[in-house]
Amino acid sequence: MVACLLSVTLMGAPASAYNGNELNKVSVSNFALPDQNNSVYNLSFATEEIVIVSFLFTRCPDVCPVITQNLKLVENTLPDNLQDKVGFVSITLDPKYDTAEVLTEYMERHGVDWPHLTGDVDEVRDVWSSFGIYTEEYILDPHDDNISDMEGQVHNSSVVYVTPEGTSQELMYLPTGMTMTAAAASEAEWTLNTSKTEYGTMVNGINGYDSPEDWRWWWSLKLYNATSEQWETSPVGVDSVNALEVPHIAWLASNANESLLHTPMGDTPSVQIVHPDNTTAFSNVSSFTGYHLTQGAFDGAGIDVDIQDSQYGHFLNSIDGEAAPSDWSWWWSLRVWNESSSAWENSDVGMDLINEPMTLAWAPNSTAHDDIPSPGFATVDNDECSGHGWVMGSGGNAHCMCDEGYEWAEGDVMMCVAVQSDPEYTLGHFAYTYILDEERKPRVRYIDDSWMASEFVEDIVQLADEDNIVENDNERIPSIGLLLSVAVVSMAAISLRSKSE
Repeated sequence: MVACLLSVTLMGAPASAYNGNELNKVSVSNFALPDQNNSVYNLSFATEEIVIVSFLFTRCPDVCPVITQNLKLVENTLPDNLQDKVGFVSITLDPKYDTAEVLTEYMERHGVDWPHLTGDVDEVRDVWSSFGIYTEEYILDPHDDNISDMEGQVHNSSVVYVTPEGTSQELMYLPTGMTMTAAAASEAEWTLNTSKTEYGTMVNGINGYDSPEDWRWWWSLKLYNATSEQWETSPVGVDSVNALEVPHIAWLASNANESLLHTPMGDTPSVQIVHPDNTTAFSNVSSFTGYHLTQGAFDGAGIDVDIQDSQYGHFLNSIDGEAAPSDWSWWWSLRVWNESSSAWENSDVGMDLINEPMTLAWAPNSTAHDDIPSPGFATVDNDECSGHGWVMGSGGNAHCMCDEGYEWAEGDVMMCVAVQSDPEYTLGHFAYTYILDEERKPRVRYIDDSWMASEFVEDIVQLADEDNIVENDNERIPSIGLLLSVAVVSMAAISLRSKSE
């Protein structure tokens, strides 16, 4: 009977387990790093019994902001008896960029006030090592076409345009705000009501919401200013917005609530909509196809191109007002450049199915391949690129293709200057968050942002109970295990006495 009751007692005892990854590590080395106020934070001086240490960087577009907001929720939902016993500290993974000023802006943006640490790269790297953190910088080549679909194509993508009369010109890829709007509408299946005026393209309606003739409200174009991190009314028409410089735009009904526009995350171009009834819509322009290249090249050159959408995809109807004749004696034909054979070929698929194109050509179907100039035909070496590149395009579309180590001069695409600043880079990393006990031993670890604040709080409470950090009311009364043990012994004694009698 005693053995049976003891087994029941042990089976009923709760197992100690954490929601996060339970660790068995030695105490981390003490460290001292400057915080966002340029004051020194010393781990050994921390008065809290439990310290939460997170690793992030301010340019992280996805995981890090989520971690910060999760920790903010953890801080706000701690039990009252733990409010003064748990401290928070965040350490940057990008000390080159995350200066004290940058960290201050990040904290203000997220509404948090715990220390955010930075410092000399070698000093911060020593702290990473004590926690088993590994990071690696990946240099972003300014001529690398894989940086982003929109940005990377500006230097190398073009459309060769051959008129029915046989004249040719090469158009650089320069998407406008209207290119972005049309591409987003295509991906999200929005309906657009636009018109051409002497002032450019006018957006009159979106998704069936047409602006009234009495101008009670209208569609207002908003641009996201990455520097001020604010949405601003566009000072120019949608055709004059350079989508490579302003990748996030929005259409807001003038009578709608502007606060419904949210902060864009990441570099993927996006379009937001706030309808007059304050319903919203959002679309990323994540892909880059022959349709985007065609629309962006002609938009950038100021040449009217009529591209219609159908159940079979986009098809080009006319260029500069010139469409195929009714007898179909000729039509606009899409050609692709074959890098291997250095020759033009007819495209076997429509423009929507050409992914990440570099160079296309639109010409009447009667135009022979040999009559279409090779890409770069309008480029010549000259002194305009300061001897460090070559010119692509012609007329208003001309721009320098700068050599490696050189970039466009500010405000002048016809001049190449040496790159003075350090090259751009991004980080490869794991965003770990640790719960440290009084001895500063990492007891629990969470990886990236795949956790809930409520579970995190549960782990803090459990650690506080295990280490007797807070007074537990249950300590004043016998535990369930103790009561069961007493019951077992008592029942055994009664059983033995009965048998003896």
